[in-house]
Amino acid sequence: MPVFRLFLWLLLLTSMSVVPAGAGRAVDIAELRAIGRELLSHRAFYTLSVSRMDPRNYRHGISGGLKLDFVNACDGYALNQRFLIETTTDDGPILNDMTLNSWESQDGQRFRFRLKDEVNGDLDQELDGEATVSEPGGEGIVRFTLPPDTELALPRNVVFPTEHTIRLLAMARAGTNWLQLPVYDGSSADSYADIGAFISAELPVETGEKEVLAPLKGQRSWRVRLAYFTSEKMQDTPDYEIGYRLYESGIVDDVVFDYGDYAIRATLRQLDVKPRDAC
Repeated sequence: MPVFRLFLWLLLLTSMSVVPAGAGRAVDIAELRAIGRELLSHRAFYTLSVSRMDPRNYRHGISGGLKLDFVNACDGYALNQRFLIETTTDDGPILNDMTLNSWESQDGQRFRFRLKDEVNGDLDQELDGEATVSEPGGEGIVRFTLPPDTELALPRNVVFPTEHTIRLLAMARAGTNWLQLPVYDGSSADSYADIGAFISAELPVETGEKEVLAPLKGQRSWRVRLAYFTSEKMQDTPDYEIGYRLYESGIVDDVVFDYGDYAIRATLRQLDVKPRDAC
């Protein structure tokens, strides 16, 4: 299960021209930069629970949580995540403990990452590397130090996680409901994801009556549905889908990860908004 990809959708930005946005309207780079400046630095805690489970599934229960720390810094976007999930199965409990630390440049052309994934205390995967794109809308490449001597070619129009979310926000604000782009998020040494995104009509402005959402009072938001297709496979149906509520500040709530025969819900339990450093 690609659990370490669950929250790697946050925030995006590119350079200084007009570039295609996959299946969607062209995006203006000045607009993307403006949206990027509005993203809130914050720390968020989510609890995980079963949203749906096929009774024939070998999994019986899922629980856990995610700690996410995002910083909108002067030179780029830093995102540190710690993800713990325990799955009860026919063969006993499985505990996944994953951390992902990443940094993305404000022009969307560099992405550094380090991923560590442990299963029941044993190291399952460790990645460390840097991805770059030649120019906005151009091809890219990932060079890894872990595993050593490894490279991954990326296609034209590839974006990194922060830029993807910023483009989603640009589309949402313009009333466009479809975006399709290749995205590399640091979770694999041999593939990227083709992501098709459907964006709903704008939701009512957040009232802030729910205590955890008080910092988001007055913000616009949209429902987003992402379908993930792994680049190394020939497939007609997505590997999995993610649905969530996306606020104009880049914060997400009411998240459901749909894997077909089961689904996981992530509920925002604590949100601490931090002031942005003066640049």
